Amino acid sequence: MIHRIRPARFVASLLATLLLTLSLAAPAAAATEIDGVRFAESVTIDNTTVPLRAGRLYRYTVFRVYVGALYVPEEVAPEDVLTADVPKRLELEYLRAISADDFRRSGNRLLEDQQDAETLAALADRLDTFNAAYRDMEAGERYALEYRPGHGTRLLQNGTPLVEVPGHDFAEAYFGIWLHPEEPLSRRFRDTLIGAR
Repeated sequence: MIHRIRPARFVASLLATLLLTLSLAAPAAAATEIDGVRFAESVTIDNTTVPLRAGRLYRYTVFRVYVGALYVPEEVAPEDVLTADVPKRLELEYLRAISADDFRRSGNRLLEDQQDAETLAALADRLDTFNAAYRDMEAGERYALEYRPGHGTRLLQNGTPLVEVPGHDFAEAYFGIWLHPEEPLSRRFRDTLIGAR
């Protein structure tokens, strides 16, 4: 008995087989696992490949809050990571839900602790613009803070840009929340990310 193959079913079957073959043949993107969370070994910022320097889990008291990974050019010394005018990216995967208001409040509080009144005044309008872009986050979602020399500092949510504000001074202050030389959010978190010995 001869079975006829319907053209539509044949094409669908062929496409499914082709896609499966391509997915098995394609090399997996290189990634590193940090505390159970996978991060790419490098990112591209304006056509520049920037390698992963290090990553670490951040805890608040006993709570696991997020896992962070810092991307910065290899030639930048640990003590220069914050101030160097180079492409850099801090990517954070959240392990619990956090509201947009909590992001704004905690960021502002840390900046007030780290910066003098003159610096805060110079940043005020840009900080308001940046803060307005924050969204509520669920566990498993990511924010990335990315500095693009000559352009500014971007906030990305799950890879989608939300806002960009100009100025190396803004980048230095905002990345300083985590990387400040004297009063970072966590010294252990900072030291691991910048590669301090």
